Amino acid sequence: MLLMEKTRYFLFVLKKKYSHLKVSVAYKFTIFGISFGFLFPLFSTLAETWMQVGMISLESSLRIQASRPLLWVIDSAPFFLGFFAWLAGIKQEAVKKLNLELQKSNKDLKIEIARSSSIERNVRDLIDVYKEDLHSAKLIQEFSLPEIPSFPQFKIHYKYLPLNPVGGDLISLQKINNGLLGILVGDVVGHGISAALIASLVNVLASKNREKNGLNPKEYLEFLNKEANQYLPEDYYFTALYGLLASNGNSAKFTFSRGGHPYPFIYSHEKKEVSIQEISGTPLGLLDDLTYSELSVDLFPKDRIYIITDGLIEVKNDIGKLLGSKNFSSIIANACSHTSTLEDSIEFILNTVDKFSIGKPVDDDRFILGIEIQEV
Repeated sequence: MLLMEKTRYFLFVLKKKYSHLKVSVAYKFTIFGISFGFLFPLFSTLAETWMQVGMISLESSLRIQASRPLLWVIDSAPFFLGFFAWLAGIKQEAVKKLNLELQKSNKDLKIEIARSSSIERNVRDLIDVYKEDLHSAKLIQEFSLPEIPSFPQFKIHYKYLPLNPVGGDLISLQKINNGLLGILVGDVVGHGISAALIASLVNVLASKNREKNGLNPKEYLEFLNKEANQYLPEDYYFTALYGLLASNGNSAKFTFSRGGHPYPFIYSHEKKEVSIQEISGTPLGLLDDLTYSELSVDLFPKDRIYIITDGLIEVKNDIGKLLGSKNFSSIIANACSHTSTLEDSIEFILNTVDKFSIGKPVDDDRFILGIEIQEV
């Protein structure tokens, strides 16, 4: 009993003293293999001694062990079992290490998934906010589109088709004293919300300018250009056409000035043909102190004016051919000869342009304004 207590105490002291040392799995497996291997020569020797002598003693066991070569082979069992156990331990250590790495990778993956989910939620929230803002901007822009003023001498209709929910085309139709119709059509460089905001700013500048220069198209654009250079952000500019339409009994006069904008198209009911009213002019917001020219056109009952933005003439077909102003004037002539009303002619024009550019995605805002002179 005293020996057992001392042995336990010795093992306890060893365990406490060397508990900080890590014992490898391969070492544990080797010790187990060697220990297990000793059972083979031990039991083999005891069994052989019993069978040969009939009794087991240390002397007889040593004599049998020394005289039996087969037992010598069995004696090597601890070595071989220890070696194979060592190999198994090394493999087990590798598996354990791989398992730990997989656990760490799994933990890191869970952290990344959680982080990605958080980022995705934030992005979704930002997208939802953007969609709400875009919807609000769309409603505001639709609300700000001009109502068609009432004139007994003029029939007016327009269509605005922005590329995105909001666009950079600007339109103003104002009834001025003495029965004049003030027309401003513009196109801000770019698309989307930024172009729409610039278009709103230009509309504000144009409204300020109307009272001072609204009766003089040339001076109107010159002053608007100065304002644009002062207030527009860098790298932003726009094209514009400003015109006055005046009635004189059964005739009318259209006087306009343009800055880089597509030319207006005039349909003559009597001649059944379309003319392109060409006049030079630089886009607004690029240079200070620009000067512009004016051009006047006489109109008669059932004559029509069509004013557009370049989204309708810069379309291409499936082989890359540009529509252009000349082909567009032919479309207007066909529209006026095949339809009876101004509204139908505009639908005809838009449908024909769509057929021309079929297979090509729309890449710009589209606007068309039509005015027909009425007989009074």
